[in-house]
Order: sequence, then structure tokens, then C-alpha cells
Amino acid sequence: MQFDGFLFFMIVICIGYLSVKIKLVPESIADSLPSLLLNVCFPAMLFVNFADTNKEQLFHAGLPTVVITLIFSFLPFFVSIPLTRKLNADRRPLVRYISGIGNTSFVCIPLLSLFLSRSEMSIVFIHGAVMDILIWCVHQQIFIGSSSENKRQIAKKIFTTPNIYAVVFGIGCSVFSVQLPSFLRYTLDGIAACVSPIALLFIGMLICRYGLFGWVKNKFAIFYSLGKVLLFPAAVFAVLYWILPLNMACILAVLFGSPAPISAVLWCKQYGKDTKLAVDCLIPSTILYFVVMGSVLVVLTNAAILG
Repeated sequence: MQFDGFLFFMIVICIGYLSVKIKLVPESIADSLPSLLLNVCFPAMLFVNFADTNKEQLFHAGLPTVVITLIFSFLPFFVSIPLTRKLNADRRPLVRYISGIGNTSFVCIPLLSLFLSRSEMSIVFIHGAVMDILIWCVHQQIFIGSSSENKRQIAKKIFTTPNIYAVVFGIGCSVFSVQLPSFLRYTLDGIAACVSPIALLFIGMLICRYGLFGWVKNKFAIFYSLGKVLLFPAAVFAVLYWILPLNMACILAVLFGSPAPISAVLWCKQYGKDTKLAVDCLIPSTILYFVVMGSVLVVLTNAAILG
């Protein structure tokens, strides 16, 4: 089943690529998919999974995941600050952003859901929720500046993001053992199930739009991909191995190896930053993540460490 799921992963990406390549759908449709995912499908998935998580498991995994996510997200960000001071203004915020933030929503969750149990997936969702808060509270302000107008824009975004409400209400349902009406639960389950296929189709469309090998001559993108997907998760695991249960250390290490976020491309286009560099980092790191972490997850589940 895991092999079938992994093939599904690859096939749907290819379908997204071919659907644009042979003009079955207009290329512009890819521009609307992130909003659909982040504002409709992904909140439904967050709510369902948090509501279904055993509250003891939620609290047991929740605090360590929050603390570790904050530490290992800010660490590369702060290290990147002195290293990027001499970069052009259109590259500096991008490099700082992708150093500490990964593509949890569009890549990690679809991939890890093929291998992990429901209780293990709670770690993934908690990690993703913390990442979302960091994205909107810290990193967007770096991209757009710190004027009073921009601060109001960010505050509005934080308090109107459906993901935040989904997490809060999902945790509330878990803690107080609230059961939704069957028709509402059926609806939310159906919407949540759309996350993986839509995210994979979107990745295929992006690859078609920007080219599969446009990054080959970009040394920064190559070194970034190797560091983010291979070196950083290995370093995270080397630390967490001594302080957390083995399965939790493995899951968090895999999460911290996540590739460059798609939001980096969207923000670069919106705020006039280096979109080409964002794309050059996104595609190789995403491909490398699928290959490396997919293989790692197969080994870990076969060894009964995960799943």
C-alpha cells in the first residue's frame, strides 16, 4: 500500500505537469490552487485531524513539538542574518525565509500521510501549525517591510487565517470530546481528502511552468537543496535522538528537511523579490525531498520504527 501510495504521488504530479503541457487546462489555473488549498481544503484537514487526536496524545506530543519547531526554525534564520547582509535587497528576505521555513502543507503532509499513523500525524500537524504562525507573524513582515500599514495587513491576515481557527476548534473538540453531526463530518472528511491530490497537481503545474531543469546552473539552489534536505535534518536528528523517543525524533527530522516553500515563489512575485531564485530553490529541493525522504520513510516503516 505504501508503494502504491508513493506511485500515486508521482503519477498525480505527472498528471499536473501534462495537463498544462498539452493544454488540457490553462496554465493560469495554478494561480488559484494555493488559495483553495490554504483557505478551504487544508483547514478542513487540520480540524479533522486535531479533533480526532486523543487528547492525551495531543498534550504528550504537542509541547515538545512546539518548542523544537520554534528552536530549529529560528536557528537557521538567525544564522542566515549575518550571512546575507551583502546580498541584494531582492534576495535577502527570500534566503532568510527559506532557510528556516519548509513546505509542510504542500509536500510533507501528503507524503508523510502515506506512512504515518494518525497519532504520529498529530506531530506533523502541530509542527505545521507552528510554521504557519511563524510565516504570517515573522516572515511576511520581512518581505513587505515594517510600515504601520503593513503591520495592519499582517495582523488582519493572522486573525482571518482559516488554519488558525481550524487548529483552535479542532483542539477544542479533542479536549472536550465534541462529536460533530455525521453529515458535517462527512463533508469535512471529503474536503480534507482533496489536499494531497490538489497539492500534487499544483506541484506538477509549477514544474511545467518553470521547467524541470532550469535550476541546474544555479549553484546556490543546488547547495541550498543539499543543505536543506540532507544536512539540516541529519543535524536535527543527531540532537533529537538523545532527548526524544526515536519515532518522534525521526518524524521531526524529516519535517525539518522539507523543501523550499511554494509561498516563497508567490511572495517574490507579489513583492518584487527574486522570483527566479525562489523557483530555482523550490524545484530541486522538492524533487530531492521526494526521493530521499520517501526512501527514508519506506525504510523506517519497514523497520517498524514508524507507522
